[in-house]
Amino acid sequence: MTVKSFRVEGMTCASCVRRVEKALAAVPGVESAVVNLATEEATLTFENVAEETLFKAVEARGYHLVAPESLELAMEEAAASKLALFRVIAAWLFTLPLMAAMIPGLHWHLPWQVQAILSALVVFATGRRFFESAIKQLLHLETSMDTLIAMGASIAWLFALVEAVHGAPHPPFETAAALVAFLLVGKYLEAKARHRATNALESLLELAPAVALRLKANREEEIVLTQLLTPGDVVRVKPGEAIPVDGRVVEGQADVAEALLTGEPMPVFKKPGDAVLAGATVHGGSLDVRVEGAGRATWLAKLAKQVEQAQGSRAAVQELADRVSAVFVPTILILAALTLAGWWIHTGALSAAWRPAVTVLVIACPCALGLATPVAMAAALGTAARNGLLVRDAAAMERLAEITDLALDKTGTLTQGRPKVVEVLPQDSLSSQELLRLAAALEQHSEHPLAKGIREAAQGQTLPPVKDFKAYPGGGVEGVVEGQALRLGSATWLSVPAPSAASQGTLVGLLGDGRTLGFLVLADPVRPEALRVLSDLKKEGLRLHVMSGDRQEAVDALAQELKLDDAVGGCTPTEKQNRIQALQQTGAVVAFAGDGVNDAPALAQADAGIALPGLEATQAAAPLNLLREGLDPLAKAHHLARRTRAVVRQNLTWAFAYNLVLIPLAAFGQLERFGGPMLASAAMGLSSLTVVLNALRLRKV
Repeated sequence: MTVKSFRVEGMTCASCVRRVEKALAAVPGVESAVVNLATEEATLTFENVAEETLFKAVEARGYHLVAPESLELAMEEAAASKLALFRVIAAWLFTLPLMAAMIPGLHWHLPWQVQAILSALVVFATGRRFFESAIKQLLHLETSMDTLIAMGASIAWLFALVEAVHGAPHPPFETAAALVAFLLVGKYLEAKARHRATNALESLLELAPAVALRLKANREEEIVLTQLLTPGDVVRVKPGEAIPVDGRVVEGQADVAEALLTGEPMPVFKKPGDAVLAGATVHGGSLDVRVEGAGRATWLAKLAKQVEQAQGSRAAVQELADRVSAVFVPTILILAALTLAGWWIHTGALSAAWRPAVTVLVIACPCALGLATPVAMAAALGTAARNGLLVRDAAAMERLAEITDLALDKTGTLTQGRPKVVEVLPQDSLSSQELLRLAAALEQHSEHPLAKGIREAAQGQTLPPVKDFKAYPGGGVEGVVEGQALRLGSATWLSVPAPSAASQGTLVGLLGDGRTLGFLVLADPVRPEALRVLSDLKKEGLRLHVMSGDRQEAVDALAQELKLDDAVGGCTPTEKQNRIQALQQTGAVVAFAGDGVNDAPALAQADAGIALPGLEATQAAAPLNLLREGLDPLAKAHHLARRTRAVVRQNLTWAFAYNLVLIPLAAFGQLERFGGPMLASAAMGLSSLTVVLNALRLRKV
């Protein structure tokens, strides 16, 4: 089974999305087809289907399918943008002379034959795509927004022609021309705005350079395009440069800044054998890296792809817009026909009836309705990507905005996840700094988590070398430092009494030549921002729970410190999952945040599973992945989800209100005094643009 994404050209509304999905799903061998209006992409799952067959199926419905990996795609997009701008300029160059007579004091009237030609160029030339799409859909007995536009513009032009032939002094050719001209402006601005909404995703890929220094067999450097690199190639990355590929260091040592990728705030020291990621920046040295993944095979590219897939997933609120759009166009056609008949009967003149009918057709185009949800989600997901939140499922963002309870793991989530020295108890006339220096010197080559915490506490001190180092698993270590035999480990292993004044945590003692030099207490400290962030979330009405595999006493102490509503310790992975399920059965909407493999079942069970930076297995189980350390990104994610929900509701309210208010006014002729169909086209474009601009506010959250 193949899963692949394609670019879809020509879509304008939710009806177009439904039509393209239907056309693709009808192709034998296609298992599923999900089309997204905001990203203009179709994601297909298919087997034994030629791409040419897919292209023809979509082409028959009036749209165009393009393979995204095509080298010509970027050129096609640039050309399409220029062509759209050219059509807008041409449309207005031909329309403005027709509207000159409307300017007070300017008595300039072109012969009606010239007006007819100029108007026809606008309607049938610059607006050709509306007619092509409408005709292809008509052949399949379907309608769309393009149907309304094509009918409204052509009817307006034909009636102007009829009036001109019958000697009317001012045939309204400008109405048909201005209708299309306004629509083309709106479509162009919408396309530009939708492109800006997804720019954040493109910026992710730009973190990795487009060219690399590849090493030949003789170690000479050559500049090549990154996309031409293959696994096994070796590239050289110099100080200050970004790494172009995913790979493993084969030569050199340097600090590598991975903050934008992994959220690690400090540069990470890399040496031969260490893995590196594309987009990270090298400092203080050069690295020779053996390529393991380049281009679309890098972690960075996969991240961008996952965000794009999330943009294509449907939020539940989008289904409402799709269902409405499916019946909207036929309903409007019936209303326009009734309006035409009603005014014809009322006035007895067809010339007085066509303008209200055309105004109904134009004012009802459901652009805003179709764009209300997908553009908001595209903007929100782009913002999330920039802020270090990977959204694997757009529906999870919607659920995150509705949560009533937030459950959190303890270690690595509410705490920092790594032991730190919280208390130093020197003895034998030794200073705290000297005790730390000797302990760190003894542990300087150890990879034990406690050893790392001790070395971190002694940062800045010069450590003397250690000799005859030996480790005793489960007990401690020993060695010779500055001629003194040292032993570091638990009080039990050292056979010394533990001090009663020590804080809660892991106690280790240091002996020198048989004398007790002092004790260090190490603990996993609570994140400094935890109390502030959780207090803010409680103010928003959330009930907070901690579920941990740690001892109940430690969990209770943490819950009391952070003022949590509920604390459960000694939890197995299954017990965490069951507790979340029990909350859900009471009607609660639950989010769970964790960072370990033992959290995977709970992350999958929760309405909104949020994985903090950690293991891939944890992230795979969660629809929402935080890529930066700390709890602040969690609070920002919740805030963004709530803002997104508000913007979607505002957009849908505007789209529905626009049609509910203006369609009756158009049907009863109340818009005639303001320009009728011409006003309708301008208002429709303004409605769509309003929805898009409102959604783009999410880029600044």
